[in-house]
Amino acid sequence: MILIVGNQHDDILYFESVMSNKKEELILGKYPVTVGTIFNQGVVLVDQVKTNYVSSALILHLIEKYFIFLIFNVGRCIAFTHDVKPSEIAISKRVVAGDVDQINEDNVKFGQIPGYEQVFVCQDDVIGYLTDAFEKRTFSKLNVCNYISTSVDYHRVNQVDHLKECEHLLGFANNVVFDNNSAGLALAADLKKVPFVSVKVIERYIDGDKNINTYLKALKEYTNIGKAVVTCIGDIGHNEVITEGGGK
Repeated sequence: MILIVGNQHDDILYFESVMSNKKEELILGKYPVTVGTIFNQGVVLVDQVKTNYVSSALILHLIEKYFIFLIFNVGRCIAFTHDVKPSEIAISKRVVAGDVDQINEDNVKFGQIPGYEQVFVCQDDVIGYLTDAFEKRTFSKLNVCNYISTSVDYHRVNQVDHLKECEHLLGFANNVVFDNNSAGLALAADLKKVPFVSVKVIERYIDGDKNINTYLKALKEYTNIGKAVVTCIGDIGHNEVITEGGGK
């Protein structure tokens, strides 16, 4: 089955509206999920996946329970670099756990979880299918991005000064965005060798105001994300080319 993950319920509303054979379930006594089909492909929807802590534990459980072979992480993110803009779409190529610092304990880089690579890499096949789907179904501006994922909700540039080196953020100079759940998801996906991709609308810049207007403007792109992901699901189902693991 394919798993679609949201931070909040708004993130998955489009997929609920196009899903057939829907069935509601409660996972771990706490998290509601919707199971059904899209283009005759089994799909699981879950939201309230807030923070990397929740995403790593919950996604690992869902992968095992529903035999997940592909994960889409949808919702909103914020931009650090100004080569990407609010209301544009950020498709993850690389994900780093930006609030992990084990340098003094283990021989690792900043942001690296001991025993894993510093950077979790998304599969090129999935990115390609998703990019093609956006181009076929929407007029959205796409960016293949570097996700820095932390359980801290940053609001100002000076809050991330500790991540900078020569004005680069964890080694990334371009197309840098922040979110709160991709790193935990990437960890679970890496453990189970399941391809994943985060595809989120950029709500604002990190030093921009966060308010109802920025939120509503971002919501306008949710339908385009939905159309692209649903098209991607149909294309993948027809071609059956997704393989284990990430890309390079």
